[in-house]
Amino acid sequence: MRHRWFLLSSLFILFTLFYPLLSEGKITNMKVEKGEGPVDIEADELSFERERQVYEAHGRVEVKRGNLFLKGDHAQLNMTTKDLTAWGNVVLREGEDVLECERMEINLDTRLGKIYQAKLFLKDQNFHITSKEAEKLGENRYRIREGSFTTCDAERPPWKFTVKELEVTLEGYGIAKSPTFYLEGIPSLYFPWGLFPVRKERQTGLLLPQVGYSKKYGPEIKSAFFWAMTKDMDSTLTLDYLGKRGFKEGLEYRYAFTPETKGQANFHFIDDQEVHKNRYAFFVQHQQKFPYDFYLKGNINHISDNRYHRDFDEDLPGEAKIDSRSRGQLRSTVFGGKNWDQFSFLAETSVFQDLIKKSNDDTLQKLPQVSFQAHPQSLFNTPLFFDGGVSYTHFWREKGVEGHRGDFFPRLFYPVRLFNVLKVESSVGPRETLYKSVDDPTGQYKGWESRETVVATTEVSAEFFRVYDAGTVSKISGLYQVAKWMHTIEPMIGYRYTPRVDQKDLPVFDDQDRIPYSNEITYGFTQRLIGKPVKEGVTSGPFEYGKLKIFQSYSLGDPFTRDSKGKGRYFSNIFGELWWNFSPYLSAKLDGEFSPYHGNFEVGNATITVKDKRNDAIYAQYRYARGNIKEVNAGARIKTIPSLYLFGSFRYNLLDNWKVENIYGAEYQAQCWTLGVTVEDKGRSPDRTQEKELKFHVYVNLLGLGSLGKRSYFMGL
Repeated sequence: MRHRWFLLSSLFILFTLFYPLLSEGKITNMKVEKGEGPVDIEADELSFERERQVYEAHGRVEVKRGNLFLKGDHAQLNMTTKDLTAWGNVVLREGEDVLECERMEINLDTRLGKIYQAKLFLKDQNFHITSKEAEKLGENRYRIREGSFTTCDAERPPWKFTVKELEVTLEGYGIAKSPTFYLEGIPSLYFPWGLFPVRKERQTGLLLPQVGYSKKYGPEIKSAFFWAMTKDMDSTLTLDYLGKRGFKEGLEYRYAFTPETKGQANFHFIDDQEVHKNRYAFFVQHQQKFPYDFYLKGNINHISDNRYHRDFDEDLPGEAKIDSRSRGQLRSTVFGGKNWDQFSFLAETSVFQDLIKKSNDDTLQKLPQVSFQAHPQSLFNTPLFFDGGVSYTHFWREKGVEGHRGDFFPRLFYPVRLFNVLKVESSVGPRETLYKSVDDPTGQYKGWESRETVVATTEVSAEFFRVYDAGTVSKISGLYQVAKWMHTIEPMIGYRYTPRVDQKDLPVFDDQDRIPYSNEITYGFTQRLIGKPVKEGVTSGPFEYGKLKIFQSYSLGDPFTRDSKGKGRYFSNIFGELWWNFSPYLSAKLDGEFSPYHGNFEVGNATITVKDKRNDAIYAQYRYARGNIKEVNAGARIKTIPSLYLFGSFRYNLLDNWKVENIYGAEYQAQCWTLGVTVEDKGRSPDRTQEKELKFHVYVNLLGLGSLGKRSYFMGL
């Protein structure tokens, strides 16, 4: 929007640059330093006629002021009437924006005038505008006759809008006569007249609709109305026709009262004709800063039934969508507090909606959880340090045991460096936990209970590194503009001890309620690959391109598990993590747990994304947890002929032999327009919470105007 009205406003006042011209006679070059900056004027012939009070410039006329540049064959300024005329191959440049015309006429006092045979190019949004005649009628009022508009660079643009006459009032409305849309030179859409708002700010009005088709439910048409309520608030109202399902309404409300106080709320409702019941969902995000640096944040997610997230997956925000797919739940949190240099206070409420169970009555909620934490700091300016915290949690649910829990866990530790090589840190801390159980239908818990324990740890680590010049791997260094590489190896060995405590009479609300006896050694190493950029700026610096971390524990006390014969297994699984971040071409993350007894992986996750300079991309993901998860997700985007991309992705549950979802599509990208087709093929889940469905979507984007339909997420990978 910065230069959108360059043609309609600036071009009528730029010739005021001549106004300071007060010389007479025949001059070829002059410089004036008055007004808003120095003005350089050059011409083959520059003269002043005293009787008529007229300045004339002929032959290669050039005028410069700042980043403004004008050239033409002729120019004339009447000092009496303040009429200014320029003609003959007039070219006006401001930055990268260019106006070409055959003739300009303007009055310097009234700022009114005309431009003939104009061509305007606005670099910022690649606008190409032509007009046989453009006229300024008054302040912020303009008229264009026989004009056209496109964002295409070609001489014969693939699309353009033309208008017989257009009258515009800035911050008001535009009235167009005979607006016509041309596609490949063929008139495809025509209106006798058109009325539209002309504002530099957000504009209230209808948004372009989205069109699709479901083989199961029929055609889909999604329409929306945008309401620019105030400068700090807006909303979008949607009305979608979903074939056999019926009509679905939605409201999205956004606000940003200050940079620290902002948020949005989304509401959806449908009288679903397929299941014959009302279904709804709402999602609210909010953050706010209070005086004295207190803050409040909230993220509330709720759906009416356990199938909503499968039927209307597009309604869910990003984090809620991930939780619903991977954890089978929705989490709502409201939290706030304050952070100091050495302490922090946090109060939080968490509510969970279980999407697997039919009833949410026995799902445990935390209403509320309050904690006060001390960050690591010196103890009375001694070599000793301390940290720790105190917390209170109230557990609530409709059915089942509820309770209160208080936890106090201070920690004293001593960091030291030996021989300037080894880093040693030892810590010890008592832990006191109090419980008060209520509404226990089984009578198993007796009310007030407590648990006392202690946690002691020691860790010894070191860091060894080597620096390599970029020439060692010149191709990779040149690709990522790295001057030096540093490879580090960080071995570590640690010890942890927690005594046996009697916990059988304590309720179980979460994993903090059962602290296992621990007498174990943990050992492993971490390797890092760090690159220093060739040119370092304010935001640049050493970047971690890769990391490998492997560790394992050995129990000196109870075994981690026992085999079928009762023999103890004292070695834990081997935990590993590897990731590469050679963006934008390669990124990968792998993590897993390997059993030394079974000789296989108990847990394994891998995600790899590869791209090239043509913008091809391959994405693959594997998730595995023995007996619980086994699935593979993959996708690819391939550039075939120039501008044509083919893409596809699939999600498959190997554990249940379930094709979750396949997506196929194609997208053609021209210089000023994009056309895409997407097919979504959903499979029926074993529990039938997701039904088999086939959907088709078409989307079109015209550069500078907007989109019709929704682009596939994978094209933005």
